[in-house]
Amino acid sequence: MNADPAGIVRPAAAEPHVVIPFNYADHRFARKLSGALRRDGISPWVDEIDMSAGALLVNRLAQSVRPVDFVIPLISASSLSWRWVKQELGAVSIRDIRGRRVRVLPARVDGSALPPDMVSQPYIDFHGRGWDQAYEDLKAVIQQRPSPRPEAPSATSFARPRPAMRPKPAEEKPRGKVLFVSYDYDKDGYYRDILQTWAKMPDFAHVVVNDQRPAMPLESEAATSLKNQIIGKIKSATGFLCVVGDNTATNEWVAWEIKTAIAMDKRMMVVRTNRESIVPDALAEVGPTAAMSFTFEGIKRAIDEAYGVISLE
Repeated sequence: MNADPAGIVRPAAAEPHVVIPFNYADHRFARKLSGALRRDGISPWVDEIDMSAGALLVNRLAQSVRPVDFVIPLISASSLSWRWVKQELGAVSIRDIRGRRVRVLPARVDGSALPPDMVSQPYIDFHGRGWDQAYEDLKAVIQQRPSPRPEAPSATSFARPRPAMRPKPAEEKPRGKVLFVSYDYDKDGYYRDILQTWAKMPDFAHVVVNDQRPAMPLESEAATSLKNQIIGKIKSATGFLCVVGDNTATNEWVAWEIKTAIAMDKRMMVVRTNRESIVPDALAEVGPTAAMSFTFEGIKRAIDEAYGVISLE
């Protein structure tokens, strides 16, 4: 159980962490799939990894903010010849990553023949079964519920349970996209300035920030006035975006802002300034919507998803 600053006790998150590796040609399908999983409340922790740059999949999984439960690689004509499909998926399926056994569940998205080593294992056939039925198959496996035998023989025989829905908050949040931006004042002011510039664009969220350097210890009497100002700004926002840089995980002011936002039940979002940056534990535990890169489109998309605007293109 996790306790926040307001004394509210929250159960530890149980939703699985799902990772979807793909080649860039399949990025629209990856976006559709990850958006649907979040929309249906299957899990808030869904990451997409574009493997076109040739990075090692095992390394990418090991660097994930949260231990990975399911890897759902998109198998298509564009990905079959790549090393991460031909070699790395097999390695992922037989080893522990960060102390956890990862389940690999390939998703066939076009008419390409699967590699021989995948044909004999469970996979999700979006091409053969169509989006609706294959998606139900996938949800059933992630939810790990028993299933009846399908009406017709198929490579998959997974359950078709009712979607698991997230509990609704006690109070409906305002519709406006107003984000409090939490950041390391001394190290990451550059990224704050970028976000404030983007916020001037009509299709980006409005942002509010703490523009006063927290030079005093968090628990000191001198910090009371600044903490009250920050509480007011977080309260006025409808969402919380944490910019995670090299020193964020050890910043006591950022940790306090995160816990304050959680206590107020804000929509939580995170963007890392680089892949090595460590997300604070309190933020990782609530499963924030994550931007895959510090870019206008990446952050805008994460904001849209946090507010329930899911692109299924």
